Amino acid sequence: MVTIQDNRRPSVDAPKVRINRALKLCPLFEKVARSTFDSALEVAEIDVVRAGMSIQKQDDDVTSLALLGHGRARLERKLPSGQTVPLGYRGSGDLLGEAALAGARTYAESAIAIDESEVVRFPVAAIQAWLRDDPALGLALLGLLIDRQRAAEDRIESLLFRNVEGRLVEFLLGAVDRWGVPDTRGTLISAPITHLEIAQSIGSTRETVTITLGALRKDGLLAVAGRRLIVVDRDALVKRR
Repeated sequence: MVTIQDNRRPSVDAPKVRINRALKLCPLFEKVARSTFDSALEVAEIDVVRAGMSIQKQDDDVTSLALLGHGRARLERKLPSGQTVPLGYRGSGDLLGEAALAGARTYAESAIAIDESEVVRFPVAAIQAWLRDDPALGLALLGLLIDRQRAAEDRIESLLFRNVEGRLVEFLLGAVDRWGVPDTRGTLISAPITHLEIAQSIGSTRETVTITLGALRKDGLLAVAGRRLIVVDRDALVKRR
């Protein structure tokens, strides 16, 4: 699969061309019937969300399922205490708000665009109809939900049992898997990620993340290219987890 560099600006191609491209990026639509794909292409709407703006807001009524055609989003949940809990990131080809397919009436979390992002939206009723008529879509959705559950469990385990360096290393390895592209010095994480974003994701502080990244650079495991990180020695990095 070709890795999309999420920091580029959205395309100016015709809407249907951009929706078609987004559908092909999404694993949920890889093996669906042609009729399902064509129906999705027909009913979907696409818009551009500026960096820092909401793609969906926690507790708003569910009206659609969103697919990131291009860009990155940060997921977060606000607690009754007023604290905000970071839940992770989504990138090109990822769904947002899939819990709605299980009957949720409101969004359980907010999604904030990190980059200027293309967002493809499908009416929930249309998705539910496709699920009834297309077994391949149902199987793909089940696989997606299992993957999300496993990721949540891994995150809880990491927060409970790993120190800051271990959690940071795990974050970097996940970023490499998602956004890594070959570089002469190793693997470049093509998405620009700030120290604050990393800190929020791993349950630490920006200052601690900066110090820990500096230590990994000093040991020759990381390098920097502008606002992006390069994993120089992945095998050695894995041993620090």
